[in-house]
Order: sequence, then structure tokens, then C-alpha cells
Amino acid sequence: MTQTKRPFEVLSRNIGKNVKVRLKGAQVFTGTFLGYDPHWNISLDGAEQCRNHRRVAFGKLILRGNNVLYVFELDKD
Repeated sequence: MTQTKRPFEVLSRNIGKNVKVRLKGAQVFTGTFLGYDPHWNISLDGAEQCRNHRRVAFGKLILRGNNVLYVFELDKD
């Protein structure tokens, strides 16, 4: 039997790791996961977005939690 993890437990475990965050409207950002709040506002460092097959760098970025569809860990231990 597997143990169920709560979403904030999973997010906490990924702080400091590289993640991909998908937003409503098909926007995808990658960067180092700095943290989050109870509203799922996501803070990234070294954030980038792929637009028209070109990478756009943002540096530090806060993504509004209301638009977050998923957070995917890119670093696999």
C-alpha cells in the first residue's frame, strides 16, 4: 500500500530543484523552485519560457497560483 502525500508536502520536497510549471493558456516556465505560498503562488529563479521556439529569460519570477496547472520536477535523484 502506498502512502498518500499532500500537495504542499510534495512542493516542499522540491524547493531548490529545477522544475517545469505549466499555466493555463499553455504557458510553460522552467527554473529553480524557490518557494510557494498557500495560494500556490510559485517563485522561480533563473526562470525561462519557450516562445516560438526561442527561450525568453526572466530571472526571478513569481507565477500567480490561480493559473498553475502543474509543477513537474526536472531533477530526478
